[in-house]
Amino acid sequence: MLQINFSEKIVDYYFFHYICDYLQKKFIMNNLDQMINNIHNMDCVEGMSLLPESCIDLVVTSCPYNVGISYDSYSDDKSMSDYFEWCKVWLSEIYRTLKDDGRIALNIPYEVNVRDRGGRVFIASEFWQIMKEIGFGFFGIVDLEESSPQRSKTTAWGSWMSASSPYIYNPKECVILAYKKEYKKKEKGESIWEYTEGLVETRVKGSESLVMKNKRIYSDEDKQDFMELVFGQWKYFADTKSLTKATYSLDIPFKAIKILTYKNDIVLDCFSGSGTTALAAKKLNRRYIGFEISPNYTQISKERLDKLNYDLNI
Repeated sequence: MLQINFSEKIVDYYFFHYICDYLQKKFIMNNLDQMINNIHNMDCVEGMSLLPESCIDLVVTSCPYNVGISYDSYSDDKSMSDYFEWCKVWLSEIYRTLKDDGRIALNIPYEVNVRDRGGRVFIASEFWQIMKEIGFGFFGIVDLEESSPQRSKTTAWGSWMSASSPYIYNPKECVILAYKKEYKKKEKGESIWEYTEGLVETRVKGSESLVMKNKRIYSDEDKQDFMELVFGQWKYFADTKSLTKATYSLDIPFKAIKILTYKNDIVLDCFSGSGTTALAAKKLNRRYIGFEISPNYTQISKERLDKLNYDLNI
């Protein structure tokens, strides 16, 4: 008669799944080590699925806006319902990979006009509703002010010299800032702004007395830099080199990374384009991960990073 020891079978079953779970986690962690400081030619959702949960400090990105740009590896003219469903997928992956105190800086226009696919869309609001539904907390919004405007002014006035139907359009962009679960960083790291320590004459609260206290002393230039970054309006210079179909100013990720991360933090850009976010991270001594679906843009990114590495080593 066949005898089966069920207790041993159960132990073997759980041990097998324990080993599989361990190997899967080890594989993912090895992937993280391999992915850091590199631009990967793959779909962003596929790429982020290889990352472990809660490993990213900051996401800085500017996604396609679904306005019909002729990218070489992506269709930018989806129906708006399909587009926002897709956005919910990659934003959910971002949420999963962010640390609990991780943050996102998402560069988008205030509005777009997709004409026969839905007309004018308050796209900044649509994005925030999706992010709020996923679970993001609101950290702020930055209005972007182009220092040397390159955009041509619209000539679509609607009803000319009449209140009948004027076309009132805002061509500006913004950066939506959000966090995963905690708005305050759990651990303090090394900031970009250096300081010295010294005794400073300080007034005692509630009295006229003055005492000497040991305080951090920052340069006036650094203090001005910090105050400009916490003000919700960032000036930037437009990138006119047109390395890809959608240019992205280095100033935007540079400012976001500087104010929202510490040195050696991991910065992710899931729509890497020509590698601008990675360049900013590298210059600020942060680690980076980039995903880019276009082989051409991926190559451009790597060439730019190679040049930066060469310049830094001279």
